[in-house]
Amino acid sequence: MASAARFVRREPRVAAAGFVTGLLSTVESKTCWSLSEQAGYHNPAPLRRLLRTAVWDADAAAGDVRSFIAERLGHPDGVLIPDETGFVKKGTCSVGVQRQYTGTAGRIENSQVGVFLAYASAYGRALVDRRVYLPEQSWCDDTDRRTAAGVPTDVQFATKPRLALDMIGAAVDAGLPASWVTGDEVYGSDPDLRAGLEARGLGYVLAIGACQVVCVS
Repeated sequence: MASAARFVRREPRVAAAGFVTGLLSTVESKTCWSLSEQAGYHNPAPLRRLLRTAVWDADAAAGDVRSFIAERLGHPDGVLIPDETGFVKKGTCSVGVQRQYTGTAGRIENSQVGVFLAYASAYGRALVDRRVYLPEQSWCDDTDRRTAAGVPTDVQFATKPRLALDMIGAAVDAGLPASWVTGDEVYGSDPDLRAGLEARGLGYVLAIGACQVVCVS
């Protein structure tokens, strides 16, 4: 696959292959230690290096995956599905971590939250993009914390629906065929998201909250 060319050195390329293989395996706990053992490493250093310091273009690799999905699963009636999920954490240094609601635990926990975009068609389904949700006060407005975690200076606060709309726009602009968008009320209740979809000519079926006011002309 073209993504192999995104790694200049062999070591991170091999580590990336082992990392993805581990994520797709039946290993119950997907930690660096367990994934490293699954990949045949004696310690987690190669995978930690891949995720922390190795130089490779993650966005370009994600673009390669999206192109592969468009080629194999693409259909004019394809559906784009934004949704978020949480990753429970114990520390305070992981990018975007704070006490917040996560559906993973079903309650407020110390966690990271990511917004993901899936694609579904008559030929199958797959994830096509991702964004880390960066809380405004505890992260975006804290310069020291951003710098320590390596958050780029051009990354600004964006709501989850805004992140979803950015990913949908990127997918459509890249040629991923789609006619519809669907999602839960986090996305359906956002007027800017709905307006953005209408501007692109995309149909949508989005949940809204029970208290949402709908005006019928």
